[in-house]
Amino acid sequence: MQKKLSITNLAVTILGGIALLITNTNSSGAAAGGDMNDDFGITKWKDGKKAVFMLEFDDSCVSHVKTAIPELVKRSMVGTFYINPGNGPYQSQKEAWEKKIPKMEGIVYANHTYKHKGAPSVEVLDEELALCNEAINKCFPNMKQPRLISFGQPGGVPWEISNEEKNKLLAKYNLIDRPPFFGYPFHLKTREDVLKLVDTAIEKGEMRHIDFHGVGADWHVTPTDIYIDLLDKLEANRDIVWITDPVSYHQYLTERNASELTVESKTANSVTFNLVCKTDSELYDLPLTIYAKIPAKWKSFTVTQNGAKVSSSISDGKLLFDVAPVNSKIVIKRQ
Repeated sequence: MQKKLSITNLAVTILGGIALLITNTNSSGAAAGGDMNDDFGITKWKDGKKAVFMLEFDDSCVSHVKTAIPELVKRSMVGTFYINPGNGPYQSQKEAWEKKIPKMEGIVYANHTYKHKGAPSVEVLDEELALCNEAINKCFPNMKQPRLISFGQPGGVPWEISNEEKNKLLAKYNLIDRPPFFGYPFHLKTREDVLKLVDTAIEKGEMRHIDFHGVGADWHVTPTDIYIDLLDKLEANRDIVWITDPVSYHQYLTERNASELTVESKTANSVTFNLVCKTDSELYDLPLTIYAKIPAKWKSFTVTQNGAKVSSSISDGKLLFDVAPVNSKIVIKRQ
């Protein structure tokens, strides 16, 4: 039986393309999503990155197959493709979309409806969402189900249903709404406009995203040189920017804001944290990144979550490690 995303969880989503900066302060004063100035906490973004950036592509354009995807794969970079499996452009590249591209690391498929014909009724949208999800699952048969899939509302087509009706259907199919469309040549007119998005994300410590149609060809075209310059700029800032997809961003943000990390006990040679996470671990399973100060004299140590060993690293004098977003005991122990 398919597990449905609740309307409550669906509502905790991304608004206006900017992260919801909610902080939950625990009893010891460390904040979820903090800036790592405290002794411990959950990092604002995964792996302690300073900002988030998402690359999104609409309409299954042929130029995605020919240009956009090869450039992403060359850089091992994540891109999310909002496909219309029932439309001509997808069908013309059907073998690539269904056989070749799913084997490429970093390429994520998302629901843009089956034929991009809009929502003249609830019944039509229901069928369009179901068929598109079915096509996505067929392309990725080994991915777990149920799971969250991103949804991008198609533009330029009839949309006659209410937001409430739409949200019920999104919940039915475990779809999460992406940030509002934002891209070239509609909102961004120049190369400088595009590249500035990365700088703004870093300066503000927030999420920014860009939506593409054609890349070098097709419609609403972004010139190939601008696209490549953007990828190169992201590559140059990869150490501080989390380049991800809308589902992972939504999961981390939701888990972080629904979690509380407190110190349960502390000795000269160990510290035990208590993690409480209120999200549904079946749909919200992206690891959270924890940071903690440890004494300089601790030259060797182990980290465990509910007894299972967790790998860790040191960044800017802080211990960083990923944990499952579940209620658990986390122990850092000196060796």
